[in-house]
Amino acid sequence: MAPAWSPDDDPFGLVFGSLGFGLTLGLALQSLVALVVRTMQLSNPVSLGPPDLASPPALLLLFGTLLGSLIAAAATWSALARLQNPFRQGMLAMVTAFGSLVLALVAMPIDRWIGRPGLLALALLAGLTSFLIGRRLRTGRA
Repeated sequence: MAPAWSPDDDPFGLVFGSLGFGLTLGLALQSLVALVVRTMQLSNPVSLGPPDLASPPALLLLFGTLLGSLIAAAATWSALARLQNPFRQGMLAMVTAFGSLVLALVAMPIDRWIGRPGLLALALLAGLTSFLIGRRLRTGRA
């Protein structure tokens, strides 16, 4: 269990650091989902009819996006454990879940302009940023 929050801690640093951690982790996961979906689409022929929502790329996009948002929310929840306030943890976890979906919209123009290498670079950059923020949160220098 995480140590309890004390008045000597910076609550704003903890909150904003946790939000940044969850959002960048969510962006990294959403970018990886988009990269895998684009890779799967390379082997499938292009359909001129309506999109097949039961195809493996469509299902991966749907469930991978949902899972990425849930993981981002869980990461924010656990990073805020020192607050020992489930209401605030849940509220900020929901903000992170929806915020990671909105932030993932950055992947669409990157995919169009640069393609799969751009998605990989975005995932690596967001993952590295999330790792660095998470390390700061663990050491208490948020």
